[in-house]
Amino acid sequence: MVPSQARHQHRDARTMTTGQQDYWDSVGADWQRRRPQKLWREFTDRQQIRLLTRWASGWIGGGSRPDLLKTDLFDEVASQGIVPWLLASGANVTGIDVAPAIVAGAVARNPGLEAVVADVRSLPFAEASFDVVFSGSTLDHFESAADIQTAIGELRRVLRPGGTLILTLDNPANPLVWLRNGPLLRLLRRIGIVPYQVGATLGPRSLERAVQAAGFDVVEMTAVMHCPRAIAVAMAGTLDRRSRSWQEAFLRHLQAWERLERWPTRWLTGHYVAVHAVAPRESGVKPIFR
Repeated sequence: MVPSQARHQHRDARTMTTGQQDYWDSVGADWQRRRPQKLWREFTDRQQIRLLTRWASGWIGGGSRPDLLKTDLFDEVASQGIVPWLLASGANVTGIDVAPAIVAGAVARNPGLEAVVADVRSLPFAEASFDVVFSGSTLDHFESAADIQTAIGELRRVLRPGGTLILTLDNPANPLVWLRNGPLLRLLRRIGIVPYQVGATLGPRSLERAVQAAGFDVVEMTAVMHCPRAIAVAMAGTLDRRSRSWQEAFLRHLQAWERLERWPTRWLTGHYVAVHAVAPRESGVKPIFR
Protein backbone atom coordinates (compact mmCIF):
# COMPACT_ATOMS: atom_id res chain seq x y z
CA MET A 1 0.00 0.00 0.00
CA VAL A 2 1.13 3.57 -0.70
CA PRO A 3 1.19 5.97 2.27
CA SER A 4 -1.42 8.68 1.91
CA GLN A 5 1.19 11.45 1.74
CA ALA A 6 2.80 9.80 -1.30
CA ARG A 7 -0.48 9.58 -3.19
CA HIS A 8 -1.08 13.32 -3.32
CA GLN A 9 0.39 15.40 -6.07
CA HIS A 10 -0.40 18.77 -7.58
CA ARG A 11 -2.14 18.67 -10.93
CA ASP A 12 -3.24 21.56 -13.07
CA ALA A 13 -6.87 20.69 -12.87
CA ARG A 14 -10.09 21.22 -14.69
CA THR A 15 -12.20 22.05 -11.67
CA MET A 16 -15.69 23.00 -10.75
CA THR A 17 -16.30 26.74 -10.61
CA THR A 18 -16.80 28.43 -7.25
CA GLY A 19 -20.48 28.78 -8.12
CA GLN A 20 -20.81 25.04 -8.66
CA GLN A 21 -18.99 24.30 -5.41
CA ASP A 22 -21.30 26.71 -3.59
CA TYR A 23 -24.31 25.04 -5.21
CA TRP A 24 -23.36 21.57 -3.97
CA ASP A 25 -22.45 22.95 -0.55
CA SER A 26 -25.93 24.46 -0.31
CA VAL A 27 -27.58 21.20 -1.40
CA GLY A 28 -25.57 19.27 1.19
CA ALA A 29 -26.39 21.77 3.92
CA ASP A 30 -30.09 21.57 3.12
CA TRP A 31 -30.06 17.76 3.26
CA GLN A 32 -28.18 17.78 6.56
CA ARG A 33 -30.71 20.21 8.01
CA ARG A 34 -33.90 18.53 6.79
CA ARG A 35 -32.75 14.88 6.59
CA PRO A 36 -35.34 14.02 3.89
CA GLN A 37 -35.79 10.54 2.46
CA LYS A 38 -34.07 8.92 5.43
CA LEU A 39 -35.39 5.42 4.80
CA TRP A 40 -34.95 5.67 1.05
CA ARG A 41 -31.34 6.76 1.48
CA GLU A 42 -30.78 3.74 3.73
CA PHE A 43 -32.01 1.52 0.91
CA THR A 44 -29.68 3.15 -1.63
CA ASP A 45 -26.75 2.75 0.78
CA ARG A 46 -27.56 -0.94 1.04
CA GLN A 47 -27.59 -1.29 -2.74
CA GLN A 48 -24.16 0.26 -3.02
CA ILE A 49 -22.82 -2.10 -0.35
CA ARG A 50 -24.41 -4.97 -2.25
CA LEU A 51 -22.46 -4.06 -5.39
CA LEU A 52 -19.20 -3.74 -3.46
CA THR A 53 -19.76 -7.08 -1.75
CA ARG A 54 -20.48 -8.69 -5.10
CA TRP A 55 -17.69 -7.16 -7.15
CA ALA A 56 -14.92 -6.22 -4.72
CA SER A 57 -15.09 -9.00 -2.14
CA GLY A 58 -11.58 -10.09 -3.09
CA TRP A 59 -10.27 -6.69 -2.00
CA ILE A 60 -12.61 -5.68 0.81
CA GLY A 61 -12.99 -7.87 3.87
CA GLY A 62 -10.46 -10.33 2.48
CA GLY A 63 -7.77 -9.89 5.10
CA SER A 64 -5.82 -7.12 3.35
CA ARG A 65 -6.30 -3.37 3.73
CA PRO A 66 -7.04 -2.11 0.23
CA ASP A 67 -6.70 1.56 -0.66
CA LEU A 68 -10.13 2.62 -1.89
CA LEU A 69 -11.25 5.87 -3.53
CA LYS A 70 -14.88 7.01 -3.29
CA THR A 71 -15.66 9.67 -5.86
CA ASP A 72 -18.14 11.76 -3.91
CA LEU A 73 -19.24 12.14 -0.31
CA PHE A 74 -22.80 13.44 -0.64
CA ASP A 75 -24.23 10.18 0.70
CA GLU A 76 -22.09 10.57 3.82
CA VAL A 77 -23.84 13.83 4.73
CA ALA A 78 -27.29 13.10 3.32
CA SER A 79 -27.48 9.74 5.10
CA GLN A 80 -25.12 7.37 6.83
CA GLY A 81 -23.49 6.51 3.53
CA ILE A 82 -21.19 3.55 2.93
CA VAL A 83 -17.94 4.87 4.40
CA PRO A 84 -18.65 3.42 7.89
CA TRP A 85 -19.13 0.00 6.30
CA LEU A 86 -15.99 0.36 4.20
CA LEU A 87 -13.88 1.35 7.20
CA ALA A 88 -15.32 -1.49 9.28
CA SER A 89 -14.50 -3.89 6.42
CA GLY A 90 -10.82 -2.95 6.64
CA ALA A 91 -10.42 -0.57 3.68
CA ASN A 92 -8.23 2.53 3.77
CA VAL A 93 -10.81 4.97 2.44
CA THR A 94 -10.10 8.21 0.61
CA GLY A 95 -13.04 10.32 -0.49
CA ILE A 96 -13.30 13.33 -2.74
CA ASP A 97 -16.02 15.88 -3.35
CA VAL A 98 -16.16 19.22 -5.12
CA ALA A 99 -17.96 20.83 -2.17
CA PRO A 100 -15.76 21.83 0.80
CA ALA A 101 -18.63 21.72 3.30
CA ILE A 102 -19.58 18.21 2.21
CA VAL A 103 -15.98 17.05 2.63
CA ALA A 104 -15.81 18.63 6.10
CA GLY A 105 -19.13 17.08 7.12
CA ALA A 106 -18.16 13.61 5.92
CA VAL A 107 -14.82 13.74 7.74
CA ALA A 108 -16.47 14.93 10.96
CA ARG A 109 -18.89 12.01 10.89
CA ASN A 110 -16.34 9.36 9.87
CA PRO A 111 -13.10 9.24 11.88
CA GLY A 112 -10.57 7.39 9.77
CA LEU A 113 -11.79 8.80 6.46
CA GLU A 114 -9.22 10.75 4.47
CA ALA A 115 -10.93 13.28 2.23
CA VAL A 116 -9.99 16.13 -0.06
CA VAL A 117 -11.82 18.72 -2.14
CA ALA A 118 -11.28 17.63 -5.74
CA ASP A 119 -12.88 17.32 -9.16
CA VAL A 120 -12.99 13.74 -10.42
CA ARG A 121 -11.96 14.96 -13.89
CA SER A 122 -8.54 15.94 -12.52
CA LEU A 123 -7.64 13.99 -9.41
CA PRO A 124 -4.89 15.17 -7.03
CA PHE A 125 -3.36 11.69 -6.74
CA ALA A 126 -0.35 10.02 -8.27
CA GLU A 127 -0.75 7.23 -10.79
CA ALA A 128 -1.54 3.77 -9.40
CA SER A 129 -2.60 5.03 -5.97
CA PHE A 130 -5.64 2.83 -5.33
CA ASP A 131 -6.73 -0.80 -5.40
CA VAL A 132 -10.45 -0.05 -5.73
CA VAL A 133 -12.44 2.90 -7.04
CA PHE A 134 -16.14 3.16 -6.24
CA SER A 135 -18.07 5.79 -8.18
CA GLY A 136 -21.76 5.69 -7.35
CA SER A 137 -23.75 8.00 -9.65
CA THR A 138 -21.09 10.72 -9.49
CA LEU A 139 -20.28 11.23 -13.15
CA ASP A 140 -23.89 11.78 -14.26
CA HIS A 141 -23.89 15.37 -12.99
CA PHE A 142 -21.55 16.72 -15.67
CA GLU A 143 -22.73 18.61 -18.73
CA SER A 144 -21.39 16.29 -21.43
CA ALA A 145 -20.37 12.75 -22.28
CA ALA A 146 -16.87 14.13 -22.90
CA ASP A 147 -16.66 15.07 -19.21
CA ILE A 148 -17.66 11.53 -18.26
CA GLN A 149 -14.96 10.10 -20.52
CA THR A 150 -12.36 12.42 -19.00
CA ALA A 151 -13.35 11.34 -15.50
CA ILE A 152 -13.19 7.64 -16.37
CA GLY A 153 -9.71 8.23 -17.77
CA GLU A 154 -8.67 9.75 -14.45
CA LEU A 155 -10.07 6.78 -12.55
CA ARG A 156 -8.00 4.49 -14.77
CA ARG A 157 -4.89 6.57 -14.12
CA VAL A 158 -5.11 6.29 -10.33
CA LEU A 159 -5.90 2.55 -10.24
CA ARG A 160 -3.11 0.04 -9.79
CA PRO A 161 -2.68 -2.83 -12.27
CA GLY A 162 -5.32 -5.40 -11.39
CA GLY A 163 -7.35 -2.80 -9.51
CA THR A 164 -11.15 -2.79 -9.52
CA LEU A 165 -13.53 -0.10 -10.78
CA ILE A 166 -17.18 -0.18 -9.76
CA LEU A 167 -19.16 2.61 -11.38
CA THR A 168 -22.85 3.45 -11.72
CA LEU A 169 -24.65 6.06 -13.81
CA ASP A 170 -28.26 7.03 -14.40
CA ASN A 171 -29.63 4.55 -16.93
CA PRO A 172 -31.16 6.35 -19.94
CA ALA A 173 -32.37 3.03 -21.33
CA ASN A 174 -35.02 3.11 -18.59
CA PRO A 175 -37.89 5.19 -20.04
CA LEU A 176 -38.68 6.80 -16.69
CA VAL A 177 -35.07 7.90 -16.18
CA TRP A 178 -34.97 9.22 -19.74
CA LEU A 179 -38.11 11.27 -19.12
CA ARG A 180 -36.85 12.53 -15.76
CA ASN A 181 -33.45 13.58 -17.08
CA GLY A 182 -34.77 14.91 -20.39
CA PRO A 183 -38.19 16.27 -21.38
CA LEU A 184 -39.59 16.48 -17.85
CA LEU A 185 -36.48 17.68 -16.02
CA ARG A 186 -37.38 21.38 -15.74
CA LEU A 187 -40.86 20.58 -14.47
CA LEU A 188 -39.64 18.00 -11.98
CA ARG A 189 -36.94 20.37 -10.71
CA ARG A 190 -39.51 23.14 -10.30
CA ILE A 191 -41.88 21.02 -8.20
CA GLY A 192 -39.07 19.43 -6.20
CA ILE A 193 -39.33 15.81 -7.33
CA VAL A 194 -35.77 16.05 -8.67
CA PRO A 195 -34.04 17.81 -5.75
CA TYR A 196 -30.71 18.65 -7.40
CA GLN A 197 -29.21 19.05 -10.83
CA VAL A 198 -28.58 16.06 -13.07
CA GLY A 199 -26.50 16.01 -16.22
CA ALA A 200 -25.34 13.85 -19.08
CA THR A 201 -25.17 10.10 -18.72
CA LEU A 202 -24.36 7.01 -20.79
CA GLY A 203 -26.43 3.98 -21.65
CA PRO A 204 -25.14 0.41 -21.30
CA ARG A 205 -23.37 0.16 -24.67
CA SER A 206 -21.94 3.69 -24.50
CA LEU A 207 -20.65 3.14 -20.97
CA GLU A 208 -19.00 -0.13 -21.96
CA ARG A 209 -17.23 1.62 -24.84
CA ALA A 210 -16.16 4.54 -22.63
CA VAL A 211 -14.68 2.25 -19.99
CA GLN A 212 -12.84 0.21 -22.60
CA ALA A 213 -11.55 3.36 -24.30
CA ALA A 214 -10.02 4.43 -20.98
CA GLY A 215 -8.01 1.20 -20.91
CA PHE A 216 -10.15 -0.98 -18.66
CA ASP A 217 -11.21 -4.57 -19.19
CA VAL A 218 -14.94 -4.91 -18.61
CA VAL A 219 -15.82 -7.89 -16.43
CA GLU A 220 -19.56 -7.45 -16.06
CA MET A 221 -22.31 -4.93 -16.67
CA THR A 222 -25.78 -4.90 -15.24
CA ALA A 223 -28.70 -2.70 -14.25
CA VAL A 224 -29.61 -2.07 -10.61
CA MET A 225 -32.33 -0.40 -8.53
CA HIS A 226 -35.44 -1.89 -10.13
CA CYS A 227 -38.21 -0.78 -7.77
CA PRO A 228 -40.64 1.91 -9.03
CA ARG A 229 -38.57 4.76 -7.63
CA ALA A 230 -41.07 7.63 -7.43
CA ILE A 231 -43.60 5.47 -5.60
CA ALA A 232 -40.92 3.92 -3.37
CA VAL A 233 -39.53 7.31 -2.33
CA ALA A 234 -43.01 8.57 -1.46
CA MET A 235 -43.84 5.44 0.55
CA ALA A 236 -40.49 5.52 2.31
CA GLY A 237 -41.20 9.07 3.45
CA THR A 238 -44.40 7.96 5.19
CA LEU A 239 -42.45 5.29 7.09
CA ASP A 240 -39.58 7.43 8.35
CA ARG A 241 -41.20 7.69 11.80
CA ARG A 242 -42.74 4.24 11.98
CA SER A 243 -41.32 1.36 13.99
CA ARG A 244 -38.14 -0.34 12.88
CA SER A 245 -40.04 -3.55 12.14
CA TRP A 246 -42.23 -1.68 9.61
CA GLN A 247 -39.16 -0.11 8.06
CA GLU A 248 -37.30 -3.41 7.73
CA ALA A 249 -40.34 -5.03 6.12
CA PHE A 250 -40.46 -2.19 3.60
CA LEU A 251 -36.74 -2.47 2.86
CA ARG A 252 -37.14 -6.21 2.26
CA HIS A 253 -39.98 -5.45 -0.15
CA LEU A 254 -37.82 -3.01 -2.08
CA GLN A 255 -34.99 -5.53 -2.20
CA ALA A 256 -37.32 -8.10 -3.74
CA TRP A 257 -37.60 -5.90 -6.83
CA GLU A 258 -33.91 -6.54 -7.51
CA ARG A 259 -34.87 -9.97 -8.84
CA LEU A 260 -35.69 -8.09 -12.05
CA GLU A 261 -31.96 -7.81 -12.63
CA ARG A 262 -32.05 -11.44 -13.83
CA TRP A 263 -34.72 -10.69 -16.44
CA PRO A 264 -33.96 -9.84 -20.09
CA THR A 265 -35.82 -6.56 -19.50
CA ARG A 266 -33.37 -5.40 -16.81
CA TRP A 267 -32.14 -2.45 -18.91
CA LEU A 268 -35.70 -1.11 -19.07
CA THR A 269 -36.39 -1.40 -15.34
CA GLY A 270 -33.05 -0.61 -13.69
CA HIS A 271 -32.53 2.99 -12.66
CA TYR A 272 -28.75 2.71 -12.85
CA VAL A 273 -26.35 1.02 -15.24
CA ALA A 274 -23.47 -0.53 -13.32
CA VAL A 275 -20.08 -1.66 -14.58
CA HIS A 276 -17.41 -3.83 -12.99
CA ALA A 277 -14.05 -3.34 -14.70
CA VAL A 278 -10.40 -3.98 -13.96
CA ALA A 279 -7.19 -2.16 -14.77
CA PRO A 280 -5.35 -4.83 -16.76
CA ARG A 281 -2.12 -6.46 -15.79
CA GLU A 282 0.08 -7.78 -18.61
CA SER A 283 -2.85 -9.67 -20.07
CA GLY A 284 -6.44 -8.64 -19.60
CA VAL A 285 -9.73 -10.45 -19.30
CA LYS A 286 -12.11 -10.74 -22.21
CA PRO A 287 -14.76 -8.00 -22.08
CA ILE A 288 -18.24 -9.32 -21.43
CA PHE A 289 -21.44 -7.40 -22.08
CA ARG A 290 -24.38 -8.80 -20.21
